[in-house]
Amino acid sequence: MSILTLTDFDNGKFSIATNPEQSIDLQSQIDFVERTYIVELLGVELYDLFILDLANTSLTPRFQFIFDAFNYQNTDNKILIQSEGIKQMLKAFVYFLYVRSITTVQTTVGIKRTESDNSNNVSAIHHGITLKYNDGIKNYDAIQYYMIDNEDVYPEFLGIHKCFSHPF
Repeated sequence: MSILTLTDFDNGKFSIATNPEQSIDLQSQIDFVERTYIVELLGVELYDLFILDLANTSLTPRFQFIFDAFNYQNTDNKILIQSEGIKQMLKAFVYFLYVRSITTVQTTVGIKRTESDNSNNVSAIHHGITLKYNDGIKNYDAIQYYMIDNEDVYPEFLGIHKCFSHPF
């Protein structure tokens, strides 16, 4: 399965500057997030069906809808749900996990924080990685809400809930 590529992080809100060596680590993070977070989003059975569908030339309508950005409003309780789609959700989680992991370096004498004479490290709160993680959660929740509200279309749904992260 390959939803994201390294070029998805070349520019925009989730841009990550990497050198060729770091690109290997970023690709590993992409692979991990795609496997783990989509299983958690959908549940095992629906994940397997999604992956089979993804291998085809085009997604079936039920998967295409949650894959793409959407606006949905439940007519009973008037709640407006907006999702930027699965790809944006995954980009947010990859960005968060990758950027969080590169703030320290593992050495033979322990874990060190990188320093430079010309710059200072910025905390995760000031960098905004928590906000980007929460962007991913917003999309994750929207997709799950839609599937729960349309259980006749997604009867296999058994995803797990995730919470927003609070930086304090």
